[in-house]
Amino acid sequence: MSEHPTLLLTKSDIAALADVQRPVVTVWIKRYKDTDRPFPKPVRVEGGQEKFAADDVVAWLKEKELGNNDSLAEDVAAHAALDHPTGVDPRTAFAGLTALLCLKTQRGETLSDLDDEEILDEADDLDPDDTYLYRDIAELGEHITTYARHADRMADAAYTPERAFEALMAQRFRIPLTDLANSTLADGALELCTAVATALVHDDRAVFVDPSVDSSDLFVALRKELSEDVEPVAVTGRADTASARLARRRLAMHRWRRHPAPEEGFGADFSIDRPALFLTQYPSPSTLGYSAIEVLTEIDNITVQMLPDHYAVVIAPAGVLVDPMRDRETLSIRSGIVRSGRLRAAIRLPEGLLLAKPGMAMALWVLGAADERIAPADQWTVLADVSDRKLDEYVIDGLVSDVVAAVGTWESVRAHAFRFGVVHRTALLLAEDGKGLIVPRTVLPARLGADLAGHMMLLVDSANEHARRIDADLHMTVTYRRSDTVKLPTAGELAAQRKLLLVPGNRIDETDLEADGAVRVIGPPELLGEKVIGDRGLDRLVHASRYANSRYTEPGDIVFCTAPRFGIMIDTEGSSLVLAPARVLRVKNSEVDGLVPEVIVRHLRQLVTAEKPAGAVRPGRRWKDWTIPVIEREQMEAVTAVLKELAARRRAAADLLRSLNDLTDTMIDGVTRGVVTVTTENRHVPEEG
Repeated sequence: MSEHPTLLLTKSDIAALADVQRPVVTVWIKRYKDTDRPFPKPVRVEGGQEKFAADDVVAWLKEKELGNNDSLAEDVAAHAALDHPTGVDPRTAFAGLTALLCLKTQRGETLSDLDDEEILDEADDLDPDDTYLYRDIAELGEHITTYARHADRMADAAYTPERAFEALMAQRFRIPLTDLANSTLADGALELCTAVATALVHDDRAVFVDPSVDSSDLFVALRKELSEDVEPVAVTGRADTASARLARRRLAMHRWRRHPAPEEGFGADFSIDRPALFLTQYPSPSTLGYSAIEVLTEIDNITVQMLPDHYAVVIAPAGVLVDPMRDRETLSIRSGIVRSGRLRAAIRLPEGLLLAKPGMAMALWVLGAADERIAPADQWTVLADVSDRKLDEYVIDGLVSDVVAAVGTWESVRAHAFRFGVVHRTALLLAEDGKGLIVPRTVLPARLGADLAGHMMLLVDSANEHARRIDADLHMTVTYRRSDTVKLPTAGELAAQRKLLLVPGNRIDETDLEADGAVRVIGPPELLGEKVIGDRGLDRLVHASRYANSRYTEPGDIVFCTAPRFGIMIDTEGSSLVLAPARVLRVKNSEVDGLVPEVIVRHLRQLVTAEKPAGAVRPGRRWKDWTIPVIEREQMEAVTAVLKELAARRRAAADLLRSLNDLTDTMIDGVTRGVVTVTTENRHVPEEG
C-alpha cells in the first residue's frame, strides 16, 4: 500500500479548499484552457464526476495565486491523512494524528525514522500516566508508522507542527467531531474574549483557569496574544474523555504549562493564591446539554473561588446570562451572583457567534472584586447591548475600554466616557431581576456634556465657514441671441474624426477585487450609485502579476455604461481601472475641438433614457448615436470658468449640508441625554413704525 496515495478532489472539494464559490472553479478551467499553464486535467471520472489530483491542483493554485486560502498545503495534507485507506475510523485517525504531532513537537524529532515500538516507547516516556498521548497513538494499531509519516508530511506542509495541528482541528466539521463542532465559537467571539482577558491581566505570574474539562479554543486564541517569553499556566478540569485528552494535547502544542484541578474538582475549597483569570465558555464540548441552572451554578462556583486580584470572563447564551427569565430557581442563582457585587459588566452580543446555532445570541460576563469602599446599596454594574452590531475592531475596542473602566473604582467609572456601556445601580437591577440584565432601549450610554458641547461648537464654526464660502452673490452675465437650429455631431462621428476616443473596459476577475484595494476601480455599480468609488479595488501585486496590460483612466475621462442601466460620470483624478462592460470616452483636445467633459456628461444625462423600450434587448440609442454638444471656441474660456465656479459652490453647499446634518444629530443627542442645553440668537431686527 502506498504511504502517500493520491488524494482526489471534485470541483466542489476544490472550491471548498480554495474558499471560493463553486462556479469559480469552472471559470478557472475555461479561462486558462488555452494558456501555457492550463488548469490540471482530471485523473479520474466516476459516475460522470471529474476528480483531480490534489497535489496538482494545489501547485496550480499557488502558482497562479488564486483562491482565498493561505493554508492550501496543510489542508490538503490533513485531507490526505484522514482519508488514507487504512480502514481506521476517522475519529481514531484524528486522535492518533494529533497525538503524533504533539509527540513530534515535544520530542523535536522526525517520527518517520522510528518504528512502532520506538514511537510507543517515546510516548510512554512523555506520558507515563496516559493522560493525553499514549493511548491515542496505541489505538492506531499496525498503522502507527503510516500515520507517523503523515504527521511528518503535515508538519512539513504547514511549516510547523502547531499549524499542522490547527489544520486538523479545522476538520472538526468534516469528520465530524460533533461535540467540538457544536461548541465552536466564531472568530469575533474569540477576539473579544481574548482582548478583554489581556486587558485585565498585567502580571506574568497570572494563572489562567478554565473549569471545563475539554474546552481549548479560548486558551489557544489567548496564547497568540500573550508574550512569547513566558510559558503561561493553565488550570483545567479533570476527565478522561476523548475530547478532554484532545484539549490537553492542544494546550501542550501551544506551550501551556497545564496544572490539573484538584481530584475533588473545582469547589469552594479550591483557591489560587496569586493573580488569576477565569476564562470559560458555555457550551463547551462537555456542557452541550447543560441547563441554565447548571451553567449558572458553575459560574457561581467560580465567584466563590475568586480572590480580590482575580477576574473572570465568561461567554454563554444570552438566555442564561442577561435575558429576562421566568424560572424562579434559576433566576435566584443569577440574582445571587449579581448581589455578590462581583458582576462588573454584562454585555449582550449579536447572533451568529455560536457557529452551530447562528440564531442564538450570546452574552459576556466580566467579574471582578467588588469595591469595598462602596456601600452595598451603591454598588454598580455596567450593562451594554451590541446585539445589533458586528463585532469589528471598533466595537471590540469600545467594549474593552468600557470593561476596563467597569472593573475599576467608582472614580474610574465616573471619569470614563462609555462607548456602549450604561452604569446601573446593582440594587435597582435586583429589584427588577426578572426583566434581565439588558440595557433598556430608552436608556442611552452616558456621555460627558463638555465633550458634546465642545463638539457642537466646532460644528457651528464649520457650518459658518462653509456658509461664508457660498454667501457671496453669484455674478454671471447672460445675454441671448437668435440662432438657427443647431445640429450636433454624434459620438460616432467624433470618434471617426479621432476627436473622441472610445476605450474598452478591463476584464477583471471579480474574485480578485477586495475592499479598499490600492488600485481604484470603476464599474457599473459605481456608475449607478450602488457602490462608492474607493470601496473596492485591486491589490497592486495582483494587478502587476495578472493584469499588467490593463488600461488606466486619465483625468477628465468620461466613464459610462449602458447595462444594466445607463450611468455616466467624470473621473477627475484618473489612474482608475474601468471594469467592463463600462467604457471610457476620452476627449483628445478639449480647447481646440470645443468638447468639455462636464458639458457632455450633463447633456447625456438629460438625453439618454435609463429604460429600454418594452421588449427590446438594447437601449433605443447606441453610444455612437448620442449627440455631443460642442462649445464655440470664443466661449470656451468663459464656460470653463463658470463651470469651475459652479462646481466650487456645489462642493461648498455639500460641505455645509454635511456640517448642518452633523450639528443637528449631535445637538439632538445632547439634548436627548440631558447633558447640554441650547439657545439661538435672533439676528432679525424688525423695522420700527
